[in-house]
Amino acid sequence: MNKYAFFLLCASAAFAQTADTVSFVNFENREVGVYGNAEAKEDFKRNTTDKSWWYAMDKNNGKNSMIVYDGEAHGNVLQLKYPKGCVGPNDNDTPACAAQIIQPLVKTADTMWSAYDIFFEEGFEFQLGGKLPGLCGGKCYTGNAMPETGDGWSARIMWRKGGNAVQLIYFMGQHSEYGDDFKWDFGGKNPQAQFTVGKWHRIVNKVSMNSVSAPGKGDKNGRVQAWLDGELVLDVDTLRLRDYDTLHVDKFYLSTFHGGSSAEWAPTHDNFIRFDNFTVSTDSIAVSLDNAGGVGLNKRLWRENRRSVSKPIEIYRVNGSRIGRGLHTESKTQPIKNGRLVKVVQ
Repeated sequence: MNKYAFFLLCASAAFAQTADTVSFVNFENREVGVYGNAEAKEDFKRNTTDKSWWYAMDKNNGKNSMIVYDGEAHGNVLQLKYPKGCVGPNDNDTPACAAQIIQPLVKTADTMWSAYDIFFEEGFEFQLGGKLPGLCGGKCYTGNAMPETGDGWSARIMWRKGGNAVQLIYFMGQHSEYGDDFKWDFGGKNPQAQFTVGKWHRIVNKVSMNSVSAPGKGDKNGRVQAWLDGELVLDVDTLRLRDYDTLHVDKFYLSTFHGGSSAEWAPTHDNFIRFDNFTVSTDSIAVSLDNAGGVGLNKRLWRENRRSVSKPIEIYRVNGSRIGRGLHTESKTQPIKNGRLVKVVQ
């Protein structure tokens, strides 16, 4: 495989778009320029019977949300602006912060994966923290609304001071009215995972709903897992996310802003984050570059992406005497771009 083919394979962070894919947005269908509500509604397709959807991509006259070109590896990506002094998601703030999408999924499940690529641009200020997208269900509790009747939950991500990464989970029995932080340190066994400015990261979440012993009585075995750049950084399996088995993973919440709510959370100048390859799936999702020189693809695409070639070989003993002829099989990985096999001109 030549260097260009290997580059495409490694850089795409691709996965198969199969029947398991619930939503996939990589912005390659968009021109560079403003990315508003009209475009978001077309790309982040929703369950039209669920009226809880929300698109807020036109903030500050569209200046908060743009499509920009990021080079060969990522192509067109979403760039969000976090204006100077802006805190929280409130649309009435001047200036309004970043962007929001609540996407009722066209398919629901008790186990769901989500993923996206994220790049904190140079000069980004983590301050005290801020929100990043994640999965949720039912009423998708956030803010200071505590889930008390088992009818909703959320599992967004946060950056904290210094870029420390945590999962912010709202669930039955949480300790704080603002949700509980679960550090991305694999239960204290690993160093605290951190986001780095000027580097593309790959975030993957898996949420599995808890069992329900009887209506109104949920068990404490809901599970949230997180991977950062291929490393498992969170695995908590003691969560009571629901009290009724009619509640599922049914929404993706593109929620991102600095805050918190007070001024010390705010950036001191305009900040920017780039996003790419938003994915929701009922099957496993690419987590990172793997040891075989390919992307951490889901198993189906990885199998389809392998090509075996058999060649005749001469077989010799260690002492040099000839035994005979045989076949040697080589497996080669084909290049991939945006989840599809591509032909590379040599």
